[in-house]
Amino acid sequence: MSDLYKLGQSQQGSLEKVGKEIRLDVQLSDDPFLNTGSVSGTITNPNGNPVEGVLIKILNTNLDPLYHVLTDENGYYAINAISPGSEYHLVITKDGYLINEVTVFSIVSGQMLDLDATITPDPNATLSTITAHIYDTENNPLEGVIATLLKIVAGEEIIVAVTTTNEYGQCAFINVELGTYLGRGTKQGYMPITSEIQVTQPGSIIDLSGNMQISPTESQGTINGTITDDEGNGIVDAVVILYEVSGDPENPTLTPRRYTRTIAGGAYLFGDVPQGNYIVKANKES
Repeated sequence: MSDLYKLGQSQQGSLEKVGKEIRLDVQLSDDPFLNTGSVSGTITNPNGNPVEGVLIKILNTNLDPLYHVLTDENGYYAINAISPGSEYHLVITKDGYLINEVTVFSIVSGQMLDLDATITPDPNATLSTITAHIYDTENNPLEGVIATLLKIVAGEEIIVAVTTTNEYGQCAFINVELGTYLGRGTKQGYMPITSEIQVTQPGSIIDLSGNMQISPTESQGTINGTITDDEGNGIVDAVVILYEVSGDPENPTLTPRRYTRTIAGGAYLFGDVPQGNYIVKANKES
């Protein structure tokens, strides 16, 4: 049985004289919960003991969050004023425990559902997480940095995990045991960086950040190509001169920097070329 109205209350009145009459009216408002449902229950661990502070969350069919509450010291929760619906997801979670989708349920107006559940401790809860943010010297995130986690055992470096940074310069290592580690970042054209990491607290999250400097040697590029005749045949032993282009684009200055000769297929290659603008000129003596 459900109330049709909210509990109403009149104003205070006083009977100060013998035989006095007063009027106390009450205007009732519709019960806002009359056309809704409710869900309640108890959350326990595998031993049957109640678990306090469990987050109870109700999601819709698109998994959008709608309602949430925390369990009390008795593991009890209650969520009222749930709109009637044909598909709701009840999900429970708590730090140190595995997330659990308890059930998918439907509810109608005036319905009161009793949904108990068990929450299981996470066997990896004592393991830690190491996150990193890697930037260049101007604090721009570096994508594609190879991040390596190495554990120090008896003075030796043992590779534990390898990953790469995303477009935000971020990466993460999970399920890390206690111990001493090295975090190393490498990327072509940059000088490597290394950080010592002490994981001393179970279940901790360690966040690192670092800046990588451009390598004066590895940042050099390469220029290659082919020299061919009118019919597309590669010219062997042609002389290829590398010019650096500078100055006014309308009237550039060409400064010769290197030269080489082509090999089979008319291929040539210049290595260790500094950043800049370049062209090549080629010919072959008779």
